[in-house]
Amino acid sequence: MIGSRGFRCKRWRAFASALLVSGLAVFWAACNRKDGPSSEDVRPAGSEGAADAATASTVKEVLETARHPWLRWPDLADVTAALDDLYARESDRLVWFEGERALPALQEAIDALSRAEDHALRPSDYDSERIQEEWKRLSAKEPVEATERALFDLALSIGVLREIQAVRTGRVDPRTLDWGYDVTPKKLDRASLLLGARDGSGVAALLDGLEPSFPHYERNRKMLAHYRSLARAGEPEPVPSLSKGRRKVAPGESWVGVPQMRARLRVFGDLAQDAAAAATPDATIVYDAALVDAVKRFQRRHILDVDGVVGSATIEAMNVPLSARVRQLELAMERGRWLPPFGDRPTVFVNVPIFRLWASDPVRDEEVLRMNVVVGKSLSHNTPLFVEDMEYVIFRPYWNPPYGIVTEEILPKARRDPSYLDAERFEIVASGDDDANAFPATPENLEAVAAGRLYVRQKPGPRNSLGLAKFIFPNRANIYMHGTPAPYLFARTRRDFSHGCIRLEDPAGLAEWVLRDVPGWTRERIDTAMRAERPTQVNLREPLRVVIFYDTVHVNSENVVHFVSDIYGHDRTLDEALERGYPYPEEDRVLKNSARTLRERSEPGANAPRRPRPRGWGPAALLHSKSHSRTTPMLARVSPLTAEGTART
Repeated sequence: MIGSRGFRCKRWRAFASALLVSGLAVFWAACNRKDGPSSEDVRPAGSEGAADAATASTVKEVLETARHPWLRWPDLADVTAALDDLYARESDRLVWFEGERALPALQEAIDALSRAEDHALRPSDYDSERIQEEWKRLSAKEPVEATERALFDLALSIGVLREIQAVRTGRVDPRTLDWGYDVTPKKLDRASLLLGARDGSGVAALLDGLEPSFPHYERNRKMLAHYRSLARAGEPEPVPSLSKGRRKVAPGESWVGVPQMRARLRVFGDLAQDAAAAATPDATIVYDAALVDAVKRFQRRHILDVDGVVGSATIEAMNVPLSARVRQLELAMERGRWLPPFGDRPTVFVNVPIFRLWASDPVRDEEVLRMNVVVGKSLSHNTPLFVEDMEYVIFRPYWNPPYGIVTEEILPKARRDPSYLDAERFEIVASGDDDANAFPATPENLEAVAAGRLYVRQKPGPRNSLGLAKFIFPNRANIYMHGTPAPYLFARTRRDFSHGCIRLEDPAGLAEWVLRDVPGWTRERIDTAMRAERPTQVNLREPLRVVIFYDTVHVNSENVVHFVSDIYGHDRTLDEALERGYPYPEEDRVLKNSARTLRERSEPGANAPRRPRPRGWGPAALLHSKSHSRTTPMLARVSPLTAEGTART
């Protein structure tokens, strides 16, 4: 039974108090006299009965007003329900005390709050310092007023309840930031957990057990401790900017910034502590070979061009303060709490700002599949972030460009050049059937496309914007993964070029991985399907989880940390949300805004005039049933419109 020891003691005390009150009532009735009770009949103000009444009154007021008078974040909307449940279980309305005696768990809970940084949290958010000061003051005071004890008890409970939730699901609900992540299934019975920790192994052990268990989170946690240690040791002197007119520093050249660069690279771990400067008269300022190698390591870790040449981008990355790197790791851990438990399910994971995909199966002892990706352009076509299930693959797909791309990009070119559609292998059709008749690109038909009466699609083939394969995980934003006819983009270090979908460096390799359990689908058959004349749909044997994520820091399995730019501004947005403090908005307050945003995302070019949809076209087809595609009896013949809806590339 949770809290059984404290519960038994407190139940007995409540029973004894009730007997005492009844006895006093009988005594008062028997001794009722005109001159009232003598001084011997009156209980002193500091007695247990008076304390119980004052305690109950204080707890009741805090719970009813949902405010605590001396907390940093006094609004208790985020913990009111848990507090009501917690204090309803305690007959004396105290969690951390038996009468005037503190339970042994009290000090341990205070210590656990003071170590909130171990979980990438700030102790000040849980009033750790104030609680420690109050406890020190109350411990030295005699007697302690019941109201003071009750407020302290509540403050400690609030801090623990808040940190339980923060460690488990994060502080900010991702849906308030327009992320398609749902932390609701991870909600906890916080009152029971707190009482179990109080009467069991303690709050610190509880918090450790609530943290995500996947390797990336644990590596981030260890790296955070390392970077905090570096920051406490002091910030090295920044690397100076290049002098006016100078655009770079090449290997072997002299530069006044070499000493500062050498110092910072030693701190970062890219240059060995005992690395000696080149033996030249001006060794301190020569950009020597050892330093060049260190710069290349630094550039590789920061997704920069690995050429050993020091330009403005490299200097800017080197001068990012250690405190900022600490914050990047803290934000990564906050987002890590939004993820569902990984368990033993195979997962395809894309980290958008790092432009990388990983596919792994924890059950199988096999190499993790890795590849570069191209993601949505920053500012205009950000790739949405969500967790969904991949259900099928289409080889040799059609591309049905969304209305925004048709009206803003394709039609203007087709009006200027009547041969444009044929040259780019586009055709005008009236339906989504594979065998739909194509219409000529006359001015009248182009206007019918603009009005939504006819539609444009791109024929399958090597020049198709989706390449030779696409991978469908139904979602409200109509985002999927696909190949590309422009493989040269994968050689770029920064790869945000798409309209929102995710382009794959090796679509055949991913197809082989996701179809490895589908009988008959060998690499040879996949290659054949990619060369075929018509689309072929293959359903996965089991849905495959796809995680589209966003972190500007990545610690790999070799414990090498990579930092990248905040291309979409999501770090800044999350940081600002966290600074607002408790209580953080919950999903119910933003459902309408999120639904509106998702509708806008599902219709690129939403500011353009709306057009009617043919049957089976668009997001509605994906929202009807996520299992619809898995019941399709024909795998080799699919409607290009119903299979994908209108989607971006």
